[in-house]
Amino acid sequence: MNPPLDRMRLLYILLMLASTVAYAQKEVTYSVGAFGGLTSTFTFDEGINIDPRYQAKYGADFIPGGIHLGVDYMGFGFMIDPQITQIGQTFNILNTQRGQVGERSVNITYFQLPFSYKKHIIDLSFFKVSFVAGISYAQLLDGNERITHRASKLDFPAAVYSILPDTYQVEYDGVVSPLVNNLSTLKKSDFKMVQVIGSLGIRSDWDVTDHARLSFDFRANMGAFDPRSADYLDRANNDQTIYEIGGDRRDLFFSLTLGYSRYLFIEKKPKPKKIKPFVSYGPKRKKPK
Repeated sequence: MNPPLDRMRLLYILLMLASTVAYAQKEVTYSVGAFGGLTSTFTFDEGINIDPRYQAKYGADFIPGGIHLGVDYMGFGFMIDPQITQIGQTFNILNTQRGQVGERSVNITYFQLPFSYKKHIIDLSFFKVSFVAGISYAQLLDGNERITHRASKLDFPAAVYSILPDTYQVEYDGVVSPLVNNLSTLKKSDFKMVQVIGSLGIRSDWDVTDHARLSFDFRANMGAFDPRSADYLDRANNDQTIYEIGGDRRDLFFSLTLGYSRYLFIEKKPKPKKIKPFVSYGPKRKKPK
């Protein structure tokens, strides 16, 4: 090991990084706009996975609107995109013969405040394609789960037989269940008020005029925590919810948005160095005696 040589190498790397950042900051683009789009959710729920009453189906929800604030340098950029996001998955309800007799719907609405980093893969003057990574604070605005099914025989867990209403009749091969219409099994208070969401994806920005930009953003988003409250999970894990088997849950959702923004391109020209003029007054002469 040669400590002086290692220090020189480290200094060289730091100087190169500093020069790259300084060069990148010579060209800056600021953008402000609005966007909207769609989401499609995949709910990973340990209880639903082992519950014979449910079968996953897939659909789409909306991102009704959001505001885009962005800055781009040469090679990379940053974004803040406050938005309203609706997520949730629907499940078919199956009877004991595996026939579809109804639906269970999960509906969650968040206000998101995501911060994202863009790494430009294609970086042209009028067109950019970027890899995007972000993290978002999410505040719950609304949440519910609802059950609707026809009168049918369902496979309820034996552990909840004792808390079934009188209109449910236990038989040897299942539970004869009455018609249920839009039964609320979870309400807003049964969800966590705050969620943290991470995202990865691809974004393209098209500068259609000198000041107008169209953007397409596709991402995979994942919640860091189970969206349901601790009190509700305690009830589910102790067999106090007839339509729910306890287990951990995470929501993965894909988002596709289309945005329009106005942008301003600024090229920072380096300031010329001021050179102090050199003035020679000739050799100093000795004073005459």
